[in-house]
Amino acid sequence: RLTFDRTPVPVANRLGEEGHGLEVALGGFLTPSRIAVATTCVGLARRAQELAAEHARERHTFGKPLAARQAIAFALAENAADIEAARQLTLYAARRWEDGDERAGTLSSMAKLTAVDMLTRVTDKALQVHGGVGYWESSPIERVYRDARAQRFEEGTNEIQKTVIARDVLGAGR
Repeated sequence: RLTFDRTPVPVANRLGEEGHGLEVALGGFLTPSRIAVATTCVGLARRAQELAAEHARERHTFGKPLAARQAIAFALAENAADIEAARQLTLYAARRWEDGDERAGTLSSMAKLTAVDMLTRVTDKALQVHGGVGYWESSPIERVYRDARAQRFEEGTNEIQKTVIARDVLGAGR
């Protein structure tokens, strides 16, 4: 633990302008961190999708693989589109941050918000494909489902992301 008590910091060592500490934190730490969380969400969703597709191909009911059932195929198709949309927004936010774009903070919040919501939908459908076996504690999909929930709290809840985005949309930061 490190504690500073009445420790002067020379102006030359200050990060950013006086009174703009939050902007320094958001741009220097939270922006790339939110992009990283969005990337994690995309990765977890891809794993959930892989597990669901594999299970759908291997599990047979009433003489047919689950994959032959339209409801299952459609759920997996929706997941694929959802994953790719979140992936592309996350990559776009990362490129904008690397290029020093002034909207990178907003884009990182958009990517995190979108990716977290996508992950919730994808893992829910993937677990549904597995049926009751997916709830077993030793099941790989159960672990992905549990890990997915934790992403909602990393680097700010969805409500925080919406606040950041709304400020940009409404021009409050200009």
